[in-house]
Amino acid sequence: MKSYPAVKLCRLAVDRTLKGHSIGTYLLNFIKSFFVVNNKTGCRFLTVDAYAPAIPFYEKNGFVPLNDDDKNAPTRLLYFDLRDIADELDQN
Repeated sequence: MKSYPAVKLCRLAVDRTLKGHSIGTYLLNFIKSFFVVNNKTGCRFLTVDAYAPAIPFYEKNGFVPLNDDDKNAPTRLLYFDLRDIADELDQN
């Protein structure tokens, strides 16, 4: 098994009264940009153990399941490859 530098997102939430205003997506985009533009950590991936109701939100924001082992578990390990953003920036 290989290991890569990653940052685990924990307890990311938006107040229920503000749900649906894209604040969560804004926060994720800020975090993604921070680790690509100011990457002094060598971080390659963002990971999250998402609760089942939050999985569609993370998938909408580009996260994918690591594998299918936890498909029916209460939480699922998802990851986002920061190289995707870095490649987009290089092309522009």
